Amino acid sequence: MARKRITYVLLALAAVLLLGSAVGGTRAALTYYSENYTAEITVSQIGVSLLENGQVVSSRDYKQNEWQAVTNRGKDSVNGALLLNMLEPEEKLALNKEYEERLTVKNSGSIDEYVRVRIYRYWMKDGKKVTTLSPDLIDLNLVSQDVWVKGPNETVECTELFYKGILPSGEESEAFADTIRIDGAVAAEAKVERNGSTITTTYKYDGVEFHVDVEVDAVQTHNAQDAIRSAWGVDAESLGIL
Repeated sequence: MARKRITYVLLALAAVLLLGSAVGGTRAALTYYSENYTAEITVSQIGVSLLENGQVVSSRDYKQNEWQAVTNRGKDSVNGALLLNMLEPEEKLALNKEYEERLTVKNSGSIDEYVRVRIYRYWMKDGKKVTTLSPDLIDLNLVSQDVWVKGPNETVECTELFYKGILPSGEESEAFADTIRIDGAVAAEAKVERNGSTITTTYKYDGVEFHVDVEVDAVQTHNAQDAIRSAWGVDAESLGIL
């Protein structure tokens, strides 16, 4: 039977000053996947939301025969925004300071589901990725590792997490992150040039943005082992998430 997949991407942006640099934001994506199970489940039942510090950043649910998106940027926008309240008015971001960034997933649909989260951390400048700065300098502190299991496809830039067990309809998961911090080691990344008696120090982070993208995928629980393998390419039992 032909594969049926419906994918939706929510893009969230943030604008916080980092010593003269811009701070990037987060993207949330919902994937509904069904291959041989359309007789048992309908797309109108599924939904998922990304929450930041208890508030919905963006959600995507199928209700009354149409997709309904809710974001913290208003009803006319499909793009939510993270880090909006990270700093107080007129406050400047401080290196090595931990800021609250509690990220959770809520099952906002009417059926139980399995959930995967992918977190991407990277630096950008003038629309291009900066590979000379390590993503590890963007310290999003991961928590609840007893219920958020790391997947096999982790890279330097991407961390893949699977929620252990079923996330029931209407329930919110344990947090998978609780704080964010820009490592002060970023200030050590600099080039020093001497011209006579003049010494010029250029920091690699000058003018760069840091980005944290979060993708959330939901899979129905019917025939979960096969559905998860088809949708995410992993063996759910070996990961211990069933």
